[in-house]
Parts: sequence; C-alpha cells; structure tokens
Amino acid sequence: MTDPEFISGPHRVDQPHPELAQALADLLGRVTVAGGATGFTADAELETLTTTAQAIVDDASTRPKRRHVLTAGKQHTLAGAVVLRPGELPVEQHRAELEWLLVDPQVVERGIGAQLLDAVESHARALGLNRLQLRMRSAPDSESFYTERGWVERGRWPGSLLVGEGESRDEVWLTRDL
Repeated sequence: MTDPEFISGPHRVDQPHPELAQALADLLGRVTVAGGATGFTADAELETLTTTAQAIVDDASTRPKRRHVLTAGKQHTLAGAVVLRPGELPVEQHRAELEWLLVDPQVVERGIGAQLLDAVESHARALGLNRLQLRMRSAPDSESFYTERGWVERGRWPGSLLVGEGESRDEVWLTRDL
C-alpha cells in the first residue's frame, strides 16, 4: 500500500470480488510478517494464508452468511479488513466474534482500524446483535485500542499463545455490549 491518501471504505462485502481471497491473503501476510496478532507466525506458508482467506470469503458468500467482511482499500489492494462471525447456536445468536481486525502496517497510524471497528459495530447492530467478543494476544497498545473504545476485558490466560521459539503471550478475552 503505497498511497494512503486514496484509501476508501469501510465497505461491507456483499458480493465478494473474485480477487478478494488473494487480496485478503496478501493483507494477512503483510500484517503477520510485521508482527501483527493474526494467529500465524512470520514463517507461515503463503498457501496456508491463502486457504484461510478463501475460507473466509466462502463463508461471506453463503446464505445465511457464516462470516461478514468489511474492507478498506484502494482498487484491489486491501489497507484493512475486519471479519465478524455471528454465533450459530440458539444461545449465542445474539452475539458475534470479531475474528480479525487487520490493518496494513504501512497505514496503521491513519485511523483505519478505528474506522473498521466502528463500521463492524454498526453492522453488528444492524444484524440485531447486542454483544461482540474477541480473543487476542496481549499487547499494551492493542489492548488499550479496544478498551478506549468501550471493550471490557473478561479474562486472561497467561502464556497460552506461543508466538515464537520460547516466546509466549497471554490470550485476552474482551467483550463489547452494543
């Protein structure tokens, strides 16, 4: 992403573009290599990232949608994306999990993450949801990003995520009432 001045979005993905899976895999790769909390390590195979991205796009194409995707970007290069997975069981259909909030490392300071988070919260309300949840690896900047926007920490599992050889992080659970 070389020209952040022309980033558009957030856009709700209703009809996934044929190149969306590859664009999402590319974004996932850029964020992962930069050390972002994606669930992958920097040595993840491109095929693994592409398979994951394709599964997300496939789920966004189903009726009813198993996942909802909102994007920000320029043409077919994503600057950011957010993935929301509504609860499927009857006792969890009032809520959804924020699976990913990804922002290209080159434009991370431009407020795209906050715009995507606001947009996905609005989208969740429009779906009739009243609670969001997410799991993330501990990082002071990331945690404050969410708590400053009304998310509440509900639990922490010390050292449960292995992010590298001999390196672990806490997994943190957050919720947001809508």
